[in-house]
Amino acid sequence: MTTALLQQALQQHFGFASFRGQQEAVIRHFLDGGSALVVMATGEGKSLCYQLPALVAQGLTVVVSPLIALMDDQVAGLQRRGIAATCVHSLLEKHEREARLAAVQRGQVRLLYVTPERFRVPGFLQLAQTVQVARLAIDEAHCVSHWGHDFRPDYMQLGIIRKALGNPPVLALTATATPDVQTDIREVLSLQDAPLFHTGIERDNLFVSVHECDGAEAKLARTQAVLQRTGGPAIVYFALIQDLARAESQLLRHGHKPLVYHGDLSAHERTTQQRAFEQSRDALILATNAFGMGVDKSNIRAIVHWQIPKTLEAYYQEIGRAGRDGGGSFCELLWHDEDLQIQRSFVEWANPGSELLLQVAVHLAGLGDRIHALDRDDLVGTFFGKNRRDGRIDTCLRLLRTAGCVTGDLGRDLAFVRMPTPSEVVSWLPDDKRTHDLQGLLAMVRYASAGTCRKQAIHAHFGFPQTVPCGTCDVCENGDTWMTHKLPNELVTIAPVVAEEIDDLPVQRGDWIEVQGLGLCCVRRVHKTRGSLRADVEQASDLTERSVDLLRRRWRKVQG
Repeated sequence: MTTALLQQALQQHFGFASFRGQQEAVIRHFLDGGSALVVMATGEGKSLCYQLPALVAQGLTVVVSPLIALMDDQVAGLQRRGIAATCVHSLLEKHEREARLAAVQRGQVRLLYVTPERFRVPGFLQLAQTVQVARLAIDEAHCVSHWGHDFRPDYMQLGIIRKALGNPPVLALTATATPDVQTDIREVLSLQDAPLFHTGIERDNLFVSVHECDGAEAKLARTQAVLQRTGGPAIVYFALIQDLARAESQLLRHGHKPLVYHGDLSAHERTTQQRAFEQSRDALILATNAFGMGVDKSNIRAIVHWQIPKTLEAYYQEIGRAGRDGGGSFCELLWHDEDLQIQRSFVEWANPGSELLLQVAVHLAGLGDRIHALDRDDLVGTFFGKNRRDGRIDTCLRLLRTAGCVTGDLGRDLAFVRMPTPSEVVSWLPDDKRTHDLQGLLAMVRYASAGTCRKQAIHAHFGFPQTVPCGTCDVCENGDTWMTHKLPNELVTIAPVVAEEIDDLPVQRGDWIEVQGLGLCCVRRVHKTRGSLRADVEQASDLTERSVDLLRRRWRKVQG
């Protein structure tokens, strides 16, 4: 296909007059039937590299993506452009999944988005084989690697899946992959001879800084100072939900109304909060690292990390969400050496050891029908007594579920299927993984505590040594001076952020309601699906948590 025709399709479907960087080279290679490893910085347009070929060439392109929210957003954006795209995932009603798959079988879909776990659903792989997948795109491909910062066990099966689909051309795309991670991606996906398209990781418009704080109060004061100076949309990342909740309360007392995003919210609430952030002019959102992938907001002006992330890869991916419009953005890590223990705990929880994993499997196998009534606290208590916060059990369950050794969820429909084989356990938990994870954390500590150019440290970590000081970090340049030139000349007074009303729910997280038979309750989560509205509430009388069907039970809202 000629350059003129490709540019015509680019303009017609996406509204761009020209390609950026290596996009055209990747697209041509993919259209010619070639596979490739694509490493592009956030905002460089990775998605276009497989979306445009899906429009101008025949056949189905399957896109593997790690997050349901990310898939939903990308599909919605494509459909608004009149592009035949769809996604299939577990949050859809059964009849909707079936309707979408039927459209795929009829050849009415060009782009099908799925999570890697979808290939474990009985019948899905067989269906994909019947429709003859023409191209395969693996988004966030670093999830393939044990050494990556977002390892997902199901990603390791994608090489087998590709072979089962007839070895279609594959694009493995990521924004953050060290040389070790790139090697793993090639090995898992059989891309040993595929070319590497790499745009580098330079982001001149991002100023990176580390500010030492001696506790939560100092962090709050510094965060407010940064937000006041930068203005515009901002994200504050937290390692712990409890610290996020405390910061939310403090910011509310200081006149802000931050949005929040974390794992204790229901899926509906997380979607609502993300959409509010995307639609608001200058919203502030407090989030754990689950937030950010696929967020469609190009003008984020500040990203603050309340605690140290676990790796430089994770940190660089998160700050890469700022300034995608090319404008200046200020990214600061609030450094407190005591926070290091949080990430040390996360490393231990992510590496339970093969002996513990096998013990958990044996225990589950011996429960018989009692497994259906098992909850997390019971299971953790069996192995760790009163230490309910230990996350190693969660890691064991995730690994066992990925391999099909167990199905379902704790407290609902958990079922034991089979024991893992010794070779499986070795592949999930290699002996040197814990050491590697600790080395990744050490690199993050060195970045935060060393007095050398911070971007030189980042570039060297990703295999792109930089010899010239960057001029866009707090070691090379004064942050206030940089903001004076790159941000508005006067301090910005941030009014309390009020997200646009995008939901008509009768109750929200944090509301107080009086429920028949339960008395006064505080709403913790709201779950909304088609024809259903439920709330997880905490009873004021004894602080126990209950689930309430708001459409079937009498209740009233209590005004504060």
